[in-house]
Amino acid sequence: MPRSMILPARSPGRLVGKLSLCFLVFAGASTPLTAAFNHGRLYVPAPTLSKVQPSVNLVGGCVSSLRDVQTSSKRRAGSLSMSAQNSNDSKKKSRSKRSAITAVALGLLVFTSSTVVNAAKKTAVAAAASDTVVPLVLPTIPRLALVCLLPTLLGYYKSEYGVSYGYGTAIAASSYLILSSIATAAGLPLLPAMKESLSFTSFQTAGILTSLSTTLKNLQTLLPTSLPAFHAAALFIYGTRLDLFLFYREVFLARFRAMRERIEERAKKQGSRWKRTPFLVSCAFLYFCMMSPLLITSQLCDGVTMTCGPGLLGGLGTGGLVSILEQSLRLSVFGALFGFLLGAFGDLNKTISKAVQGEDALITGGIFRFFRHPNYTGEVIGWVSSCLAGFLAVAWKMLSEGSGGRMPLWKSMAPYLLTSVMGAIGITFVLATATTGLEYRQKEKYGDTDEYQEWIKKSWVGIKMAPAQKEEGGE
Repeated sequence: MPRSMILPARSPGRLVGKLSLCFLVFAGASTPLTAAFNHGRLYVPAPTLSKVQPSVNLVGGCVSSLRDVQTSSKRRAGSLSMSAQNSNDSKKKSRSKRSAITAVALGLLVFTSSTVVNAAKKTAVAAAASDTVVPLVLPTIPRLALVCLLPTLLGYYKSEYGVSYGYGTAIAASSYLILSSIATAAGLPLLPAMKESLSFTSFQTAGILTSLSTTLKNLQTLLPTSLPAFHAAALFIYGTRLDLFLFYREVFLARFRAMRERIEERAKKQGSRWKRTPFLVSCAFLYFCMMSPLLITSQLCDGVTMTCGPGLLGGLGTGGLVSILEQSLRLSVFGALFGFLLGAFGDLNKTISKAVQGEDALITGGIFRFFRHPNYTGEVIGWVSSCLAGFLAVAWKMLSEGSGGRMPLWKSMAPYLLTSVMGAIGITFVLATATTGLEYRQKEKYGDTDEYQEWIKKSWVGIKMAPAQKEEGGE
């Protein structure tokens, strides 16, 4: 990373504040190009920065607290600078800074979770209180940007958390907000009456169970009848599953805890934790880009179901190219879910097999018989299919609307399409790099065995970089 991109370590509050707000301003600046949709029930107002003012105030408050900690630390260091206790003072200052960073990072994660839950509560209560049709009001771009940014800041606490828990939480929270908006507009709200059952003053188990049961019934009705809801549910399942798997792996598997600490030690050698800011903000931007296809399908595919018709070729006789595009759109959303489930089965297959055969065993059975790295390959399939769904949705909408609405639609969707491509390329590059590193390590460890040689002849490696280089990473 060029030195010019790293701000001085002596101004951590200013660093976090500026870069975080720059990310929000970028998201806000793109919103004028995304407004003006009013097709039936669909209404997406142009968001304003005033809607994220409480979040900006929160960031400002965190920054002020960090400045106070930094100022008090400087004063203590200055008062003792002429004494023989400089080394002890430096250790105390470092511990104080780490404590502040940890508190802010964990606080931001809690705030993200509470933001998502509160948004769901409001939409559910509004839907329950009204018998009229609720218009589809999607989360604003600044809110989604903030939801992607906040959990990523866990990387200040542990470097690896920004690309593990931060990644899964950003995807799960963003997709949940969109799914909740779609469900509310359809009259099938998620978590109805949860606000009354779960609060700081009361905890009603029966009410919570009833709310969860109603939510499952609503989803059972909604998902087959709404392609955007199915798309959002696929991403939510992926993000939630990833977080749960990472938590299990960290708690029960010592080798992954050791790997995390090795990554953290290398990160500490790079200097102050604040130097991680450009990387963490870029990760948050990547997560936002990966959510862009869902924003496209949510805006354009209102009323499209997941019920397949006579097939791609059959569409020629019933609706021509428009029908073919609609069927292809469904297949791409199914492809996204398939990819994410493939990755989940790969993780489950390897975890069980290593628990039975031992940590050093080469796993070649089950899903690994066909895919050498099903977790990485599945993710690539899932995210590329999701990106393809965004493009197919725009093409389908343009042809179904006729020539009159094609250019305005293309112009308004261009920013989403651009960020969708950036997200797909970015995550594919990351996963291909991880595949290359794992290929190198497996060849180095098992390359001389007949089992390995037979396995690589029959299994598909997936997407990888060339030439292979040794990398530190997960499995």
